[in-house]
Amino acid sequence: MVYSSCKQGDSMHTSSTTPFRRDRLTWLGYFLIAYLAYLQAAVGPLMPFFRAEYGYGYLEASWHFSAPAVGGIVTGIIGARLVLRFGRRAAIWLGSAGMALGYMLLMYGGLLPLSIGGMILAGFAGTLLQSATQSALSDRHGERRAYALTELNVSASLAALMAPFLISSFEQLGVGWRAAIYLFVVYFALLWLIFRRVRVPMPPQSEDAPAQRQSKPLPPLFWAYALVLILIIAIEWSIIYWGADFLERAVGFERTTASGLMTFFFIAALIGRLIGSRLTRRYRSTTLLIGAMFLAIGGFALLWAAPTPDLSVLGLFMAGLGTANLFPQAISLALGIAAEQVDAANARVALSVSLSLLVAPQLLGGLADQIGIQYAYGTVLIFQFIALLLIVLANWALRRRAPALA
Repeated sequence: MVYSSCKQGDSMHTSSTTPFRRDRLTWLGYFLIAYLAYLQAAVGPLMPFFRAEYGYGYLEASWHFSAPAVGGIVTGIIGARLVLRFGRRAAIWLGSAGMALGYMLLMYGGLLPLSIGGMILAGFAGTLLQSATQSALSDRHGERRAYALTELNVSASLAALMAPFLISSFEQLGVGWRAAIYLFVVYFALLWLIFRRVRVPMPPQSEDAPAQRQSKPLPPLFWAYALVLILIIAIEWSIIYWGADFLERAVGFERTTASGLMTFFFIAALIGRLIGSRLTRRYRSTTLLIGAMFLAIGGFALLWAAPTPDLSVLGLFMAGLGTANLFPQAISLALGIAAEQVDAANARVALSVSLSLLVAPQLLGGLADQIGIQYAYGTVLIFQFIALLLIVLANWALRRRAPALA
């Protein structure tokens, strides 16, 4: 049966007595994903200042949201081969350095080829970093991968909530939004000095040669959850990228206030993932995934349709609580199903979510220019309901074909 490969890598098992330990590799993964998440989360809150400085419309701004997806698509196509050729350690450190260079180029936004090229580079490098880190921790922790991947996303949430706060604070102090990028470039340099000698192992050898193992077809249910991940990424990053503009143009907050209010989404995401890391020890990922989606739908509906600004902020917070656990639970299910092909699975996930990042921001940006940000932002609700339907169907199929995993 196609799910036999999950017998030792099942992230949905919660009854194992194997202790979960955080070694130096685990901490390195947490710190680097925090670095990645901060830079990714910074683009949305800085965009109102970026657009005002250079006079860009929504569509031109959306190119900077979608450009990383182009790089991510390239990683999704060749990433697994690069990791097999050069190793996960090289992928992690070179990916981190590429992120720093890409965001430095973003700061030259007056020259679109430079700023968009920087975002393409950041997308390629960041996706390589994320895929190699997730694969390394998934292999390192085995059946406890759900704990590691959930905590990985806790660290991401903690860093991401700092982005709107620091950007708005630096703007208010007169330093400018660019200081928020420089700060985390320095952070990366410090991480390299501290952790550069940490070993990042490749996957254990099996009876099949590595190339043969990676070339096996991925299980059909892996692709079901990969499709769910496409929609999850569209939901999460549409909220993040366009949230500040929505709060300013549709809800009525002042620009700096709107950018700072996005902190509530990231605070909620951090709280949600902290709660999720505890619930993962008691409940299966299938249950947590569908519950998180219901909460995300309720929160976003309130954000989008609330009659008062205060209720909109409450909806933003609720949306953050629910959205926080969508990606970690879905990626845990997908990697558990494809446990013996984790590098190939991560590369395909990277390709899938990059396609989502390429399309969703452009769609919302184009719609916002045509019909306004108020109505365009409602597209997120459509993404959410389609994702909910797919989750129900995928969970049902998993229970039928592999009850032990569901």
